Amino acid sequence: MRVLSLSVSLSVCACLFAHVSGCSSPPPAPQAAPAPARAAAQPAGEALVGYDLRRLRPRDEETLAAMFDRLLAQAVADGKRVAVLFSADWCEPCRELETELGNRHKAAEIGDVRFLELKEEDWTAAARMDEFNELRRRWADQVGSYPLLLLLDAQGKRVEEMKQAIERLEAAKIEPTLAHWLADTRPKNSAS
Repeated sequence: MRVLSLSVSLSVCACLFAHVSGCSSPPPAPQAAPAPARAAAQPAGEALVGYDLRRLRPRDEETLAAMFDRLLAQAVADGKRVAVLFSADWCEPCRELETELGNRHKAAEIGDVRFLELKEEDWTAAARMDEFNELRRRWADQVGSYPLLLLLDAQGKRVEEMKQAIERLEAAKIEPTLAHWLADTRPKNSAS
């Protein structure tokens, strides 16, 4: 397993990626989630924002596919890029990634991305895992391993998965953090 700075999520994810295959079934006893890390102090004038995170939970009147498509269209209409995160409470790498999603960063780094998060427990409790797994199969053949974090285009097609981002950023000698990934994948004609 590689050891990277835990200051920002992809570095957490890089370190944790080796565990992703190990998060295919719940551990014997869940552990408490770590306390959220604090973002480093920024110079005056640099606006810090939190990650734009929306958790999709079962609703009787809407299928998951319809809900996801509606929220994707709304994000695009709001001028946001979309990342989708499949996670589970029992998954240690997922909990560490959620710690990062509680941090704040420069608006120019993360402000243009909306995360749509799906937690296994929400859908299991509602006996709707078939919908959860079917949505996941839009981008990944394997179900039941976590976390799965993908950046999507405006049509909901896969742009890049976290694993590929880590490898690409490391090859480019860029610290593989979530904020760097989001900034690096921003369309070149976008304003910062």
